[in-house]
Amino acid sequence: MSFRRLCWVCFALLFVLGLPAVKAEEICLADHEEAREVFAEDTVSCGFITLPQDYSDPSRGDLALFYTRIHSRSATPQPDPLVYLVGGPGSGASWVLPFSFEKYLHAFADERDIIVIDQRGTGRSEPSLYCYEVGYRIDDILQSRQKDRADLMLEVLEECQTRLAYTGTIQFDTFHSISSARDITEALLKLGYERWNLVGVSYGSRLALAMMRDHPQHLRSVILDSVYPPQGDIYLDAYHSGERALQKLFDACAASEACRQRFPNSDLEATFYDLYHRLNKSPVIDKFWCSSLPTSHQPLTIEISGYRLYAWVFSWLYEVQTAIPSIPLWIDRANNGDWQDPVCRGIEFEWQMLLASSLGMHYTVQCQEEYISAPSRNYPALITEYPHLSGYLNYPVEGARTLPRLCALWQAQPAPPIANAPVESDVPALLLSGGFDPITPPAYAQQAAQTLSSTHRFELPQAAHGVLRSDACALQIAREFIRAPLDEPDGSCIPTTPAIEFK
Repeated sequence: MSFRRLCWVCFALLFVLGLPAVKAEEICLADHEEAREVFAEDTVSCGFITLPQDYSDPSRGDLALFYTRIHSRSATPQPDPLVYLVGGPGSGASWVLPFSFEKYLHAFADERDIIVIDQRGTGRSEPSLYCYEVGYRIDDILQSRQKDRADLMLEVLEECQTRLAYTGTIQFDTFHSISSARDITEALLKLGYERWNLVGVSYGSRLALAMMRDHPQHLRSVILDSVYPPQGDIYLDAYHSGERALQKLFDACAASEACRQRFPNSDLEATFYDLYHRLNKSPVIDKFWCSSLPTSHQPLTIEISGYRLYAWVFSWLYEVQTAIPSIPLWIDRANNGDWQDPVCRGIEFEWQMLLASSLGMHYTVQCQEEYISAPSRNYPALITEYPHLSGYLNYPVEGARTLPRLCALWQAQPAPPIANAPVESDVPALLLSGGFDPITPPAYAQQAAQTLSSTHRFELPQAAHGVLRSDACALQIAREFIRAPLDEPDGSCIPTTPAIEFK
């Protein structure tokens, strides 16, 4: 994560962590210093749209959806805008808009408006399910020991859920993908649009699929980036997907001359797993000062177990531009006792995952749709295939040990069966997958495409999670698709994309 992007996230969080409320028209991102450069050539407007929390019973209270509209640069724009659905669930679309716009959304602004809506419970939409308790205790979480980490997170999340429930105004059972799909549709209709194009990234692709199922009459085309199909069981699949992405990394290192010089005999894999096991037997504990990390105290005392290292490498595999080229270097340094860069990059990612998302919304959705509604998970078979993951299953708060307690705390009820069923649709769809993606692998796109009758599917071997933001070829394909959704886009640029250059 770049320092500039970290600043944008910090800037957005100021609104969550206690600044006085201001009018929507005063907080359009174009009115703020960090985003002024990004939107220098664009007209940006924003506001709130009032909708019911429960469409079947409007008496249960309202919500206010925050939207941002980047007006097309064209004097005669296309009538159907591009609507950006961010991932998570729980990410605030308006918080990451400057980064996303700078990376790829700007490429569509020449022809049509771009609409960004903070999904219910996220960003600046109200009520917010953001857990600012995590921010208050972020140093404790970052400095927690392996044996205490999941329980500490559960304690903090319990404080968050208790506070949110105490308001008596949040109908948790309505915060899920079916409601969010209707929210987006109702908001766009109120903004005066009748038809639109979707680009959904990660969980945003799952939300886009829900809109293809429930509101297809308004959809001209859909881009599914890093596809997350509803029939996938991410709480089990993630382990298989992570190991697949790791193997892809090991193979890429073995094929790279620069990487082979650091790891002769193609031994990055052996070095990593040896370090993993050694750290689980005897974790490293030391103080580290990370200059780019906006924490309240420095230095931080960090325990590095093998499980934590594994989680760091998993998170680094999301970022093909800023992290993957350095993973062999960081593993090599760590193996030789030089932990400064690996630790700082690791806790930067932890900080981002903990604070740049509405965790209340995340667990409200996931506990209803993934944990409660998915079939029983065959963890024993997973451990048979990957014995080294046995202890790791209990490490994260969404692991096998604490996830049941977390979802009981959130009082999750099973989502209707349709929430986890394959989506059938004839809306033209472009499906993009990254070869290094550790969480939404190419196999997910294959699953989704089986019940979609008008699809174009591409795997970008050198991309990771969030293909459009990291691969120029993918962006070229997407622009061509938006112009003519029924025609097969030209994917000839894919084989010409250079392999990752390891540092």
